[in-house]
Amino acid sequence: MRISEIARILGVNPKTLRYWEEIGLLPPPERDENGYRIYSEKHIKLCKFILKAKRVGFTLREIKEIIQAKESGNVCGCVREKIKKKIEELERRKAILESLLAGSPSEGEICPIIESVA
Repeated sequence: MRISEIARILGVNPKTLRYWEEIGLLPPPERDENGYRIYSEKHIKLCKFILKAKRVGFTLREIKEIIQAKESGNVCGCVREKIKKKIEELERRKAILESLLAGSPSEGEICPIIESVA
């Protein structure tokens, strides 16, 4: 399957697929005699995984680490640790946002509420 077809199926820009390949998230696909990328079913499954992982808040760097953990056989432990860190970060951000709502903003150039963040 060519890049335009897989991009259409996944709902992404072909540049996204090239970028994922460039950063090592996707293995390089085979090429046909004209040099066009030919993606396999394995690529499609991996892309769907990447999109799902992004949807729940993982960064591309984290997704790459998860894929590497899969190859080493410790994917579930890796994912559990990343989820715990994400929850901690969300709780920290929530506390900051709640304190912003509760505070009395002073003057600021654009928005005193946001500018009060330490």
